[in-house]
Amino acid sequence: MRALANVLSAGDFGADDLQLKASAQPGTRQVQLLIAGHSGQIGRKLCRQLATRGDNFLAQGLHLRITGLINSREFTWRDLDSQNSVTYVRQPDDWPQILRHFLSGHIGARQFVDCTAGDAFISHYPELLRHGIGIVTPNKLANSGSQVDYATLQQLARQCGAPYRYETTVGAALPVLGPLADLVRAGDKVKRIEAVVSGTLSFIFGRVNNGERFSVAVREARARGYTEPHPGADLAGTDSGRKLLILMREAGLKWEPEQVKVENLVPEELAAESDAERFLAGLVAHDKTWAERAEAAHHRSLRLVYLARFDGRSASVGVTHVSNTDPFALLAPGENLIRIWTERYQPVPLGIAGPGAGPELTAAGVLTDILKAAAQLR
Repeated sequence: MRALANVLSAGDFGADDLQLKASAQPGTRQVQLLIAGHSGQIGRKLCRQLATRGDNFLAQGLHLRITGLINSREFTWRDLDSQNSVTYVRQPDDWPQILRHFLSGHIGARQFVDCTAGDAFISHYPELLRHGIGIVTPNKLANSGSQVDYATLQQLARQCGAPYRYETTVGAALPVLGPLADLVRAGDKVKRIEAVVSGTLSFIFGRVNNGERFSVAVREARARGYTEPHPGADLAGTDSGRKLLILMREAGLKWEPEQVKVENLVPEELAAESDAERFLAGLVAHDKTWAERAEAAHHRSLRLVYLARFDGRSASVGVTHVSNTDPFALLAPGENLIRIWTERYQPVPLGIAGPGAGPELTAAGVLTDILKAAAQLR
């Protein structure tokens, strides 16, 4: 296994630039970053963007310094007093030791950036916020669990003055949650939501509507980095369900995950297949069904979309038909569209649209959240 020290000193993410030129001018504000999931698709893109844009940030008086990296195998730490000293903790789940490193008596604001898709670090979010450490994450799990856990994180962030930013949990780099929260804070009330919030499923159904086989469309989405490592996670619909729940909670609605009805796009026996390649091979048997559904919709001047809906009484995500002239039908493959009807935005809803898939876009959104969190930590 390649030592993670190489990541900090040379290699994947811009080599010597990864430390963003520690010889920053006096008065430059420094923010320490501890990045989890740096070896994943989003994490790699984020580290590269931090490396290539470091000089721009320094010119604006901001020094974003990666001081720790965690993946499933190893934790790597760069001593803040030395550019060459690296400490290894061979158990990345040894959270108390990691936190002690991060809280050691060095000056500078701190952010924990969770680029993982799992729950390995979710349970530590409250402790981080209590220590005044900002959290930035594209991970949807923390905000789509129980309402109590969601409310606890929001309350801790307010009480402890620690930014908790997760704009990229819905719509990749699209600015969705911020504008929605602003509406609610200003006293508006959400009445209805309709959205294509999965760039992956948008891409797949865009291809299927245009005549591509379902299994081929899924493989192409995976090759482009749009899907999870196992595409079944996208086709299950749970990702879209979580995004709809986050939208609803940001709108001030107190709903639980089990209240959102989710349609899985594959039969139960195939959904249970844990091997990604065998899963993809199994999709071929369903190509005819999806082709027939797309063709039937085409003859009625309709298109298939995987739509998230909240109508004030129920919430669901699943396949539906829309007219060829409907805004959702006009989306290019991979694009997202969120339409929100409120007391003020009706009968014409607030609409936010744009590309909604890909690690490069998501990483750019995470970087934007890092910069906004840095401003809050000032």
